[in-house]
Amino acid sequence: MCGIAGIFNYRRPDEPVDRLVLERMTRALAHRGPDGEGFHLDGPIGLGHRRLAIVDLSATGAQPMSNEDGSRWIVYNGEFYDHAAYRAELEGRHVFRGRSDTETLLHLLEERGPQGLARISAILAAGFWDASARTLTLLRGALGVKQVYFHDDGERVAFASEIKALFEVPGVPREVDEEAVNQYLHFHTPLFDRTFFRGIRQVEPGCWRSWTQDGARGGGTYWSLTDFETPAGGEAQRAEALGGLLGQVVSDQLMSDVPVGAFFSGGIDSSAIASYAARAGRPPRCFGLHFAGQGVVDERPYQEAAAKALGLELELMTLDGSTFADDLPRLLRQQDQPVIGAAMLPMFHVSKLAARSVKVCLGGQAADEVFGGYARYSLAHPLRTALGMLTRRGAGAPTGGAVVGGNLRRQLLEVSTLRRLLQNVGNALDWRALYFGNFAKVPEETWLELFDARELVSRDNAWQTFRQAVDRSPARDPAAKVMHWDAQTYLPGLFQQDDRMSMAVSLESRVPFADPRLVEFAFRLPFEDKIRAGASKWLLRQAVSDVLPELVINRRKVGFDTPIAQWMSGPHAGFVRETLLSRRARERGWWRPAAVEQWLGRTHHPLWTDVVWKVLCVELWAQAFLDAPP
Repeated sequence: MCGIAGIFNYRRPDEPVDRLVLERMTRALAHRGPDGEGFHLDGPIGLGHRRLAIVDLSATGAQPMSNEDGSRWIVYNGEFYDHAAYRAELEGRHVFRGRSDTETLLHLLEERGPQGLARISAILAAGFWDASARTLTLLRGALGVKQVYFHDDGERVAFASEIKALFEVPGVPREVDEEAVNQYLHFHTPLFDRTFFRGIRQVEPGCWRSWTQDGARGGGTYWSLTDFETPAGGEAQRAEALGGLLGQVVSDQLMSDVPVGAFFSGGIDSSAIASYAARAGRPPRCFGLHFAGQGVVDERPYQEAAAKALGLELELMTLDGSTFADDLPRLLRQQDQPVIGAAMLPMFHVSKLAARSVKVCLGGQAADEVFGGYARYSLAHPLRTALGMLTRRGAGAPTGGAVVGGNLRRQLLEVSTLRRLLQNVGNALDWRALYFGNFAKVPEETWLELFDARELVSRDNAWQTFRQAVDRSPARDPAAKVMHWDAQTYLPGLFQQDDRMSMAVSLESRVPFADPRLVEFAFRLPFEDKIRAGASKWLLRQAVSDVLPELVINRRKVGFDTPIAQWMSGPHAGFVRETLLSRRARERGWWRPAAVEQWLGRTHHPLWTDVVWKVLCVELWAQAFLDAPP
């Protein structure tokens, strides 16, 4: 992984890029690449790179990198896992100087352009400069695991791996995008190309944007989900195929010239990844985090039992929340904008733990979104889900492994889940409204009670965005439609959080479940392969039931269940109150101070944590970026 930055004065070809500005941009990303720094400047184009050396540690892997005659240049952040297969073909027409996947990607783009990336297995964000055509192209990988942001003022475009680097460029404004804040309040992240900043956009997953010296702009999509047809064969064949494909993907993602570790929660996703890595001959050192005596599940017994059963080395740390008041403002600045939730805190600390020993970690992120791991997906087919609860094991299931079933039943019967379902019972006949109401669970009147700036809140805007997106999905099954929605919205937000927290400590995070091959396979599965017999991710559990113990296979989903409610209402209540009722917060004009104070006292309200967490994050973000001097 690396950090990329650049400037193109596309309407001012006689104006050279200011090297000092480019250096400041690039050095704002130093945490992403402590192993090297490089620049390429040629009149109106400037490219910067910070290197985290993972593959080909020699100088031949340094960036910015050019082709043989210097007519094409690339700055690239990511990993091209199956680059060797493409390299074998390209070597007949190009002279390769080293072993890096960067060089393969450079020549592939040189010959085929963005459409040449349609079938590759990679996580990437890149800037590609064609000197002969005087064209800059920005690209982002299929699922959006890595990000690239840009500011276009009509004459110049600046881009970077992180938003904070763009603020090193004179003239880049710090203005709030009201609709992005509204989307965060309803969907936990800004959607599609939006960010919290009105003048800054991100390239969408599977897409590219281009600028030419004559002022022309272009863009398009090179990868998207289009095939939702169930493959031939029965459940046993699909489970076997999935197991084989997962093993291949994990093996490919072990590509590294440095040690590779694994994040480990003791759940099915991280355990499966670590297990397949061990089967491929590279048993990873595992890293985990847990909470003890803090009102949430202490995962340590599960983590230790799973690691012991799989024969893996495990290093654990306890997070007690004592540094919450220091961590949250710092990590929100690192993250550039609020996205997803409190998992940023344990993700940062477990990354910091891992970075002491390795430079790369595999994780189980994305399995829930593509294989049906959330109880909310059952809302697309509530009757079928309920009937499925009556059976312990689905018909035709493979034999010889652990019995699959029951984890979703336990999740659905939790008090918080039942409460949300009862609140949305009036939408039972409209699966769109039922899903939306469950996901965007804080009512509009609550946000309007707190926000004095009404332009930051519109449930109708959120509903229209959601409905239009799910309606235009080519999937026909309602569950596939909402999962497709999550893959385009929630998942990129999750990946932004994952990227910022791991790269904050110069650690590369790899996510095998987001490999396009696995994602395409998952979206062709029928609903019954995902939620059945009281189990979520049913087929995935079947596929790994012969390699994982039953205590892992049927464990209820926990994830990073962070005790922020206890922290915000207990030892750090003063920090929360001082932040939200501070002079800066009052003068901003966004909040109704009396309403904020009332909400801070409603600690037993079922929505207290959701409301206070988001209000706190928005205010801390504003203090870090809007109040900061230009």
